[in-house]
Amino acid sequence: MMCEVTTRVKKDIATSVNDAQYALKARGMKWWRKIHGGNAGIPPPFNLIQCVWTFIGSMTTHAILSWMNEAIAARSAGELTLIFAPLGALTTLQYNLTAAPPSQPRNALFSQIISMFTVYSLYQFPSLDSWHRTALAPAIVETVTAKLGIIHPPSGASAIAFAADLYGIEHMGVFLLGVCVAITTAIIINNLSDKRQYPTNWPILRAINAMYNSSPNGK
Repeated sequence: MMCEVTTRVKKDIATSVNDAQYALKARGMKWWRKIHGGNAGIPPPFNLIQCVWTFIGSMTTHAILSWMNEAIAARSAGELTLIFAPLGALTTLQYNLTAAPPSQPRNALFSQIISMFTVYSLYQFPSLDSWHRTALAPAIVETVTAKLGIIHPPSGASAIAFAADLYGIEHMGVFLLGVCVAITTAIIINNLSDKRQYPTNWPILRAINAMYNSSPNGK
């Protein structure tokens, strides 16, 4: 009786091992095939007119931001400055991927607020070193914004910049002001083009209109 049980157990273990090996091999082959890429086509290039709009929009936005940075630095005796790298990524989205969800004002603003809040929260734990924060901050921000549906790549960049001790907490408000300026400029310039619309929607305005239409005065 014991021999039969032992034989059955050994057979079950061998079967489980074989199944695990087969599943691992199948997953590895699938991973290897995916590395070779899919059949998606290459995005078409912009025409000359749209390239001109991108140039005008980006140059105008960064000229305003540069002027604002000089003014802020002068008033703060050089202690406060803008963080240009994430703002450069923002304008790339706004003028080259105008209709994409990550480019929209809702994503741009709220994801950066989440980024600032995340970094500020991590600074409340003195035991965390700089390298801990620079690993945790973008991971948390990217996960939370994905869950909330407000993915915005520059928010990961700003999270790293603040978490790595490159800028102080006092720079956060200045940076968010720069984001608001970039959003306002993009709204003005993109909508001057017949081929562009920015933003593609205003969720807050839709909610306000829905509330008004559902009220007795709105009917």
